[in-house]
Amino acid sequence: MKTSIAATVYNSITWLNEKLGGGFLNSMPTDIWSSLYTKILKLAGATIGNGSKIHHKVIIQHPENIILGKNILIPASTDMAGMGKIKIDDNSLIGASVRFITNHHPLDDKTLTREEVLRGTQKEILIGKNCWIMNNVLLIAGKRGLRIGDNAWIAAGAVVINDVEPNTVVGGIPAKLIKSL
Repeated sequence: MKTSIAATVYNSITWLNEKLGGGFLNSMPTDIWSSLYTKILKLAGATIGNGSKIHHKVIIQHPENIILGKNILIPASTDMAGMGKIKIDDNSLIGASVRFITNHHPLDDKTLTREEVLRGTQKEILIGKNCWIMNNVLLIAGKRGLRIGDNAWIAAGAVVINDVEPNTVVGGIPAKLIKSL
């Protein structure tokens, strides 16, 4: 019952912010609105550790699938709208305009109907501790899900479709090993 009330409050404030556009919610200082947005997401089912904050312009459609450790900052223009689980461990840094894509459309599965293929399946994206995901990165879970190891860095503009080993730097399209740290 508590979650459904919280989800209603979350949906109402999100709707109000969209309708007002440049209204009072957008004129509030970012840190105040982001703190409020983060608290609302917690009430709606997100798990958010101490010192973590989500900018109020981050797109989140399923807060119950978001798990953030301590000291995570999610900037504006990030898209975490996927229906699959997204977990980011402690002290990781997320750049602007990062896209978390948790859905997979199994085109080669002949047992599924067209509607089931379009709806897709949901996989998880797991990011380890002390990672740095730079600006404009696409994280695509694909068939198996996606794991980014502890202390990994992902270069700006990379498209990550395979797991990233701990203590490495990857970049490019698709992302490949640049060097070990």
